[in-house]
Amino acid sequence: MTGLNYIRRGRENAQTIVLIHGLFGSLDNLNGIARLLAKTNDVVSIDCRNHGNSFKSDAMSYHDMASDVLMLLNTLGIDSPVIVGHSMGGKIAMSLALSNTIKLNAMVVIDIAPKSYPPFHNGIIHELLSIDVRDYNRRSEVDDALKAKIPSQQLRQFLLKSLVATPNGLEWKLNIQAIHNNYESISGFPKFNGHCESPCLFIRAEQSNYIESNDWGSITALFPNAHCQTIEGSHWVHAERPNEIADFVQTFIN
Repeated sequence: MTGLNYIRRGRENAQTIVLIHGLFGSLDNLNGIARLLAKTNDVVSIDCRNHGNSFKSDAMSYHDMASDVLMLLNTLGIDSPVIVGHSMGGKIAMSLALSNTIKLNAMVVIDIAPKSYPPFHNGIIHELLSIDVRDYNRRSEVDDALKAKIPSQQLRQFLLKSLVATPNGLEWKLNIQAIHNNYESISGFPKFNGHCESPCLFIRAEQSNYIESNDWGSITALFPNAHCQTIEGSHWVHAERPNEIADFVQTFIN
């Protein structure tokens, strides 16, 4: 195992903000937010294990993924960061915060709660496993092959960002088999005995059902200094409204 792939940009000796993407994504997904926050902060964007250019592993628990982030922070000598995570990345951020292994200046969680969710992604995982991308020459051909079962063009284009050409043909950067094998853990959330006192902001997308009103009790039980901000948009609100998300983050940490 090697360390996580990351990009660091922005101002030296400023507040460090760590951005963690969601399932099937990569650090590129939060680039819009990263560029805005880097104007006044030190920003570290990461690829989670089994995603992007980070290492592949059979293990993929939230303990594992939070430990990856902690190892990177220690390697870079970063103390008291602000951790920002979307969806799965939000669960990684919460797991890191609740592990009490590092002092966080603040945490921002985008459209996810500390709970188990139904297996929303089983169909996507099945379709990605059902085709061998080495049988295709171009990304557009894979897009056509997925179209019948994944009709959303937006979703297909998001997934296809992780498809790359290599000397051996097309390959997924995603470790789809590991995601499949660990999906029950990924859709769930681990048990923690303690809580996190750091200031926390939960950004809820109005057209999404990932954070519901009855989740607030469980959120504040784990994060007693949590605040909630609702924003117009879907679960992909980080891509739809990067300026507003960056403003929320910057205002919250100031």
